[in-house]
Amino acid sequence: MTIHKLYPLAQLKQEVITALQKIDLPLEVVNQVIISRTPEQIEGDFGFHCAAFSVSLKKSPNEIAQELAAKLQPEQDGYVQSFLAIGPYLNLQLNFQKFGQDVVENVLDMGADYGKEKQDQEQKIIIDMSSPNIAKRMSVGHLRSTIIGDSLAKILAHLGHRITKDNHLGDWGTQFGHLLRALELWGDPKIIEEHPIEELQKLYVRINQAADPKSEIYQGLSQTEAEEKAAKIVNEGRAWFKRLEDGDPNARAKWQEIVDWSMLEFQKMYTIFGVEFDWVKGESFYEDMLQPTIARLEHCGIVTKSEGALVIDMEDQGLRTVIIKKSDGATLYLTRDIATALYRSDQKFDAMIYVVGEDQKFYFEQLFGVLKEMGLKIAEKSKHVYFGLIRLTDGKMSTRKGRVIFLEDLVNEALERTKKLVENRTQVTDAREKERLVKQIAIGALKWNDLMADPKRTIIFDWDKILTMEGNSAPYVQYAQVRAASMLKGIDPLQLQKAIILAKQESECKLISLLALFPEAILSAAEEYDPSKIAIYVYDLAKTFSTFYHDLPILKETNSQIQQSRLAITAAVAETLKVGLALLGIEAPEKM
Repeated sequence: MTIHKLYPLAQLKQEVITALQKIDLPLEVVNQVIISRTPEQIEGDFGFHCAAFSVSLKKSPNEIAQELAAKLQPEQDGYVQSFLAIGPYLNLQLNFQKFGQDVVENVLDMGADYGKEKQDQEQKIIIDMSSPNIAKRMSVGHLRSTIIGDSLAKILAHLGHRITKDNHLGDWGTQFGHLLRALELWGDPKIIEEHPIEELQKLYVRINQAADPKSEIYQGLSQTEAEEKAAKIVNEGRAWFKRLEDGDPNARAKWQEIVDWSMLEFQKMYTIFGVEFDWVKGESFYEDMLQPTIARLEHCGIVTKSEGALVIDMEDQGLRTVIIKKSDGATLYLTRDIATALYRSDQKFDAMIYVVGEDQKFYFEQLFGVLKEMGLKIAEKSKHVYFGLIRLTDGKMSTRKGRVIFLEDLVNEALERTKKLVENRTQVTDAREKERLVKQIAIGALKWNDLMADPKRTIIFDWDKILTMEGNSAPYVQYAQVRAASMLKGIDPLQLQKAIILAKQESECKLISLLALFPEAILSAAEEYDPSKIAIYVYDLAKTFSTFYHDLPILKETNSQIQQSRLAITAAVAETLKVGLALLGIEAPEKM
């Protein structure tokens, strides 16, 4: 995928390709040119490595760079001012009066649409994300799935795709039979209504202890007595789930109550994080589709029987043998996920993205393998975007067993820490505005910490780094955006759109070069399913703007043309930072 021709960077590449073709280099070789910014302290503004030409020209990259620099002629009134050979690189020195003018105008004209693309083949994509289990508190694992999925949805939508975000709830299975039995035995409606998820989770733990003959609650009993009591609990739970499957009105009503209680709690977190869903279809939605799904699998001729169970042998693909239906007739998660994929395929989705933890990598290889065996086109465009674990530096927010960090606890601590940070550092005095600012910074910080690097990495929560105003953090980038935007107050935007860009200073040229790269950063994030590409970009832009701001007078500049030029560049930075933060799901405050 390449950036749209309307962007100056794409025009620059085309200008270089045209120059290379004029010296008779074949198009298939020329098209391999990848233009990027030159590193610090290296002469030139952009450049490319000449290794792509080595095979066809039968020369070393260094020799090729020297020859190209001697032969190539810049276009009259083009972006390239001169070609320079630097080792194996051919670097480009740009005419920043023209390039800068086009870049800044491009940003200011497009505004919130900067970086958008019109796709030749628009895709209808469903993103399976968040997906908490009913009757359980959301953990930080759900935070990662929710935030990464939401950002990917925004990025892909910005590129012109039609996106459906699906919160695929874990709301079905034998565990709900056990929970219904626990409610019958020990549930207190008044207590549950006050703290629904917390109480339901306690009941779930209690019923599981009762179903385990080795549990400490059976101490003092003989092994036989313990096994009998545990078996009775298990059978009672299964009986409740059978009633649920059979549509028993009482069982269904109680189950729906559990779902409703859970969704109220989940929605509190989604509201705080500003995340919305197009679909909320739990596993229960697909329950009626399971038998038709099994029939379809059998019709495909890929199912065999093994000891009474229905299985698919995928040993030849290194994916083992997967069970579709147990010998007792029970289905599995895989069966339900196949039914889900078939439904999505029937709804004409072109691609599926599952944002699920790293520990499920092999499972999704099996799922996609089955879908391919079935001949589903959507299988070829299905992607498991996995993420690493989260841990704290001090472990203070772990549960007593040290296994889970609950999302609500994390949010509350972020808000509390941010409130203390903001208290003596902000000029915002209105109580409501200050509360909103605290939320924008705290939630932005949590999201940034998750999105600032490759999703596959382990996230470490270091509160001092997350909330710092000095380094790679959301508050730092938010502050840069607020600073840039605040300088433009009272200035007519149309006046800035007409400004003549006079970029002669190094910090001006670097800023313009970076602004030109934003559309490419968005494409890279989409192609690699990695929002960190945008986080890295906006942090770089914020840092470069800080240098520009400290090196050069802007509002205090006495030459009116230069002042207008720098204000226009500042406006382009403010807009680009705002768009970049929005693609990460992070708000840009009005004041800080």
